Amino acid sequence: MEEFEGSEKKVIVDKADIMCQSLRKAAGRLNIDVSQEKLNIALAYLEELMRWNRAFNLIGRRLDLEGILTLFIDSLTPLAVRGISWEDAEVLDIGSGAGMPGIPLYIFGGPFSLTMLESQRKKITFIRYICQRLGLARAGVYPGRLEEMRREEDFISGFDIGLARAVMNPEKLVRMASPLVSEGGKLILFLGKGDEETLRRNSLDWERRGWKLESIKSTRRFVGRENYLAILRKAS
Repeated sequence: MEEFEGSEKKVIVDKADIMCQSLRKAAGRLNIDVSQEKLNIALAYLEELMRWNRAFNLIGRRLDLEGILTLFIDSLTPLAVRGISWEDAEVLDIGSGAGMPGIPLYIFGGPFSLTMLESQRKKITFIRYICQRLGLARAGVYPGRLEEMRREEDFISGFDIGLARAVMNPEKLVRMASPLVSEGGKLILFLGKGDEETLRRNSLDWERRGWKLESIKSTRRFVGRENYLAILRKAS
């Protein structure tokens, strides 16, 4: 029994070491400084996410350690974009799921005021648990849908930065989220190849709707596959 327990402990240590090395390398590529304290918080988040995912299928039970690390690192890519001020920002993570991209950005780029919009009960429960577990004092969850939030007066023009990854069609998402973003505020969309091309092709249409397409950036060198970040600014 002692031999088995020793082996299991070694596996846990090895996983933590793999995660720590991967996160340090990612931080280096993104040119961000990461303290040991922030790494420890990130490791705790990843370990809890893997544990909850096995039990409740938050992000897909087939997703292995490498896949979860890729999602975490992909979440950090907005930190490499110049001209985005995270300090003192009001940030909205639309369709946050299990807290990505909001929580990784909060850990490595914050703290800032973070509201995670999520409608599925098991994911809401996880977000609430993990914010308390990690001591993310300025992060919280809005338990509902985008359609509901945009009808609440307290949230109108309430956010400086909106984040969205694979939530819905980008055109619909911008239209739905527009009332929530302040004038001069930004939407950061995580896109695949097809959506990136469509967004770039329709940039003049976005301007007529009150949104300036500031840039579209490939994140391939950070995550090893052809993903993109689109940064749109709401006209004053």
